[in-house]
Amino acid sequence: MEIKNKISNAYSNNSWDKKAIENIGTDAITGGLLITVKDKNDNIIWNAREYDNIICEKILNKIIENTNKVSPDVDIKNTFDKFDLKRGEALIGKLEVEYIGPIYYEDSDVIFLRMLDRILFILGLLFFIISIIVGWLLSYAISKPILKVIDATNLISEGNYSKGIKEDYSIYEINKLIKPINMMAGDLDKQEKIRQELTKDISHELRTPITTMQAQLEAIMDGLWEPSQERLKSIYDELQRLNRLTVSIEDLSRCEGSKLRLNKSEVDLETVITTILTNFEKQLLDKDINLQVDIKHINIMIDKDKISQVIINIISNAIKYTPDKGEIFVRCFTKSDNVYISIKDSGIGISDEDKDYIFERFYRTDKSRARETGGVGIGLTISREIVKAHGGSINVYSKLDEGSNFVIKLPIKFCGT
Repeated sequence: MEIKNKISNAYSNNSWDKKAIENIGTDAITGGLLITVKDKNDNIIWNAREYDNIICEKILNKIIENTNKVSPDVDIKNTFDKFDLKRGEALIGKLEVEYIGPIYYEDSDVIFLRMLDRILFILGLLFFIISIIVGWLLSYAISKPILKVIDATNLISEGNYSKGIKEDYSIYEINKLIKPINMMAGDLDKQEKIRQELTKDISHELRTPITTMQAQLEAIMDGLWEPSQERLKSIYDELQRLNRLTVSIEDLSRCEGSKLRLNKSEVDLETVITTILTNFEKQLLDKDINLQVDIKHINIMIDKDKISQVIINIISNAIKYTPDKGEIFVRCFTKSDNVYISIKDSGIGISDEDKDYIFERFYRTDKSRARETGGVGIGLTISREIVKAHGGSINVYSKLDEGSNFVIKLPIKFCGT
């Protein structure tokens, strides 16, 4: 205790410096400490209350008042501590200290605490205002793109797929949210265009034979034409064309409507593919196409007729779109419990834009050329559904003017129904 050391230093040559003790005592009074200094025989050398009891009481009462203001729940009272004053091991006197305890506050403490309260209040208010502003800015930064996403999805639900959302926001998660929505809108936009083309194509494919038959029948009924064998055959051919289109649409409906039933049996793929290629010999010779074959003996449980339909469709397309003196390479091999059938041609190829949609129903990369070759854009869609029903997949690898490679993957241990 500092005051104890100061009092001890006031003892010199076996006597006390009363003036020094008085200075120490008066300083202690202003700090709320009332001291009594005694010699070793308990004779009072200096006592604060005897020095000025009025000032002592005033200071103590002020301390009590301050303490009650700051800590009203604290039980305070006059506290007395006693200390022995020693020089070495020898007792030279005694010190008694009276103060308000267990805690007390002087005027300077109260002023400091009040100032601290004001500062904390101002800081709290300032931080509250800042938090509101920052919160509003953050909520605006988050809600603005979310509202745009909501608007975009509302437009999509109304059939407007062309509106995209810019992915230039500083929030990573928002950009991650916007990207798939833009992709979905783009896909839906393309699907909508395909659907519109589908409606137009079906109308055209139905209208052409019907119009042709109607014109010929009206001419025969009006007596302008004789019902000759040639004219009747022309009408019959148009009916057959209409029937093929109807059957194709029915096949597509069965495949896409989960109505496809598979008649599985264990077959040798080498035999199946060889038989199919034999049936295409004339078309290959007519275009002088070089056919290369690498087929292994592989037994697999599949629906022979439906897988044959897939292979026939792809080889037929390969022949159609491969120029004279071109090449077609057919491979069949196993890898990781799967069978792969690869049909690669040196034909016109497929653009990157069309590649993602060639398996969509009625989608045709070149509609005028497709009509020349008799296609309506259903074959690849049906092929995909047949392969999927077998638990496999069909993919195309192609570049424009560099040919195409269709790869069919089928599980060897297929257990579908």
